[in-house]
Amino acid sequence: MPHSNLLLRNVCVFLDLDEDTPGGSDVLVRDGVIAEIGPSLPAGPGVQVLDCSERLLAPGLVNAHWHSPMQAAHGTADRLDHKRFMWLNQADTAKRSQEEVATSALLGCIQMIRSGTTSVIDHFPEQGFDVGDVAAVVSALETSGMRAVVGLRVFDGEYSDIMPEAAQITPGLSAAIRDYNPLVPHSLAHSMALLEECISAFDHRSGRIRVFPAPSNPVRCSNAFLVACQHIAERYDTGIHCHLLETQRQATLAQAQYGRTMVSQLFSLGALDSRWSCAHCNWLTDEDISLMAKCGAVAVLNPESNLKIGSGVPRIPAFLKEGLNCAIGTDGASTNDNLVLQEALQLTALLHRTSESDLSQWVSAAQVLRMGTIGGAAAMQEPHLGRIAVGQKADLVLYDLHSSVWTPCNDPLQQFVFGERGANVRSVIIDGNLVMDEGRILSFDENAVLRNARTLLQDTRKRNGGIRMIAEAFGPNH
Repeated sequence: MPHSNLLLRNVCVFLDLDEDTPGGSDVLVRDGVIAEIGPSLPAGPGVQVLDCSERLLAPGLVNAHWHSPMQAAHGTADRLDHKRFMWLNQADTAKRSQEEVATSALLGCIQMIRSGTTSVIDHFPEQGFDVGDVAAVVSALETSGMRAVVGLRVFDGEYSDIMPEAAQITPGLSAAIRDYNPLVPHSLAHSMALLEECISAFDHRSGRIRVFPAPSNPVRCSNAFLVACQHIAERYDTGIHCHLLETQRQATLAQAQYGRTMVSQLFSLGALDSRWSCAHCNWLTDEDISLMAKCGAVAVLNPESNLKIGSGVPRIPAFLKEGLNCAIGTDGASTNDNLVLQEALQLTALLHRTSESDLSQWVSAAQVLRMGTIGGAAAMQEPHLGRIAVGQKADLVLYDLHSSVWTPCNDPLQQFVFGERGANVRSVIIDGNLVMDEGRILSFDENAVLRNARTLLQDTRKRNGGIRMIAEAFGPNH
């Protein structure tokens, strides 16, 4: 997608934490970057002008943890614990064609673009994969116009945190796991060769797509595997994305295996630094928080997903007090049912208020907006993203100020976090290009994606009955 040159004329309200730009200023976008901000800027030849006199301009939001394969599975996971959810998720996502991989990714991009999210980390896929699978998701994300990280989910150990307890094991369940388990690990050598091939082929595609090594969860990986991921990230100058301590069982397994916490183990291996973004972080100890802050790692909060499956609550005020960098994600559609990042922003701000009597420790609207923009940019290894300032990448969203949410516009920051739910997004600019204009997605055929997605879940389930048998062994749906 070639860069456009745009002039955002007479912006009514700016939403930016680090700038104090008066309403009525113009924003000139050239070659994918904010080139100038000021009053009455000249348009110049070949520059498209957008009237923003009744619009709020905000940085595009960053969804720092998502699973594109889950996108057709919203409405499938109420009152499920983590183990049962994980096995049902396998039945709902395994054995996809490359066309289905692309359809699922684009289906999610529709909702993110329409609600003002311009960048995403896709922890992909849910099982083993080949280069063709990665090509399919990269192509879809490239087509969408979004900025994205494809975090390739690799592991060389068992998913011990979701395996049945001894009392649950029956001959039938043992046979089902033996015959249908899609989570069989690959060797370190196989996974590293695949990572190198995919990073070499797809990293920096279109200037918007990055490819990271993404250990599924450190507790599912050997020490050598984690160190190898660190070395690949250093060699190719990428980030590293993972799940970390989503459940108490994962924390217990790590303590039993290492005699220390998972974070302490990563630190002892030299496999924890500012390249790491770690989703969930619900069961961090005080020492863990301090170590992650010291190393510059990013904790990616997923409050809606965690509450829905009862996996835990991250200690967000403690994270902020220690200086731990935070970002926010929606997680996959089956544990959240929406990709509206503004909902996660609000919940992040409110989650601890009933249990914290010191109002100065309450998470503020400004803090969560920073997590949803600059914090997410740090997770993506994008230092020039997340603000409205000269030299920043032009990932920008225009909101209509005519709605009841914005009338009157008393405090843009508070109303954005506590009131806006993406319904008032009118235009979306990513990498300097208009991806959506006045409510119409321009980068791909939205209706075609919706048509293709209507039978995606049922088609997937038809071929994965054996995996579903494993999930059903953990008990019925409630």
